[in-house]
Amino acid sequence: MSHNRREHMKRYFNASYDSKLHLNQHYIKGEKAIIPIHVETLSDIYSQYDKENRVLNEDLVSYIEQIAYYIPYQHSIVLEFEGMTFSEEEKATLVDVITDQFGLVTHDMSVELRYNTVKSINLFLIGCLVLALSFFLRDIEHMNYFSEILSIIGTFSIWEFVNTIWFERKMKKIDKMNSGQLSSCTVTFVED
Repeated sequence: MSHNRREHMKRYFNASYDSKLHLNQHYIKGEKAIIPIHVETLSDIYSQYDKENRVLNEDLVSYIEQIAYYIPYQHSIVLEFEGMTFSEEEKATLVDVITDQFGLVTHDMSVELRYNTVKSINLFLIGCLVLALSFFLRDIEHMNYFSEILSIIGTFSIWEFVNTIWFERKMKKIDKMNSGQLSSCTVTFVED
């Protein structure tokens, strides 16, 4: 029984999927990645809580982000709205709202990256200072216990620095590129 389970786990682990083929079949057209969006009314596009139509529906944003996440950065994104007829004013408003909403996310990512830099520097400096202090206290009688505690704190601070600068920062950069790709997308309208 254990062998059978191991074989299943191995098969699942080794399973692969050709995402490039999927994207090329459904979304990539030449140099552009076209995300089709079928809407029937304006209420499908905008948040039900926003009377002025300045905030996109969360489901729509989630749909766009889910598809855009897999689109390579060399492709520009086109949001292709179809299913209803838009007035020129509605088109202009929608383009502005999409640019603003994803632009705000891009700005937030820039702020988070700056915060991440400050946090990293602080963690590194605190870690170095605490470690240096722990080494100086080792030579003082009856301070070994306190020195060990400071050593642990300093090492933890340096580890958090590494985690912040390498792992967290990388994810924030990816999020910023994804939102930047969406904030500079093109919006088109297919009308019957």
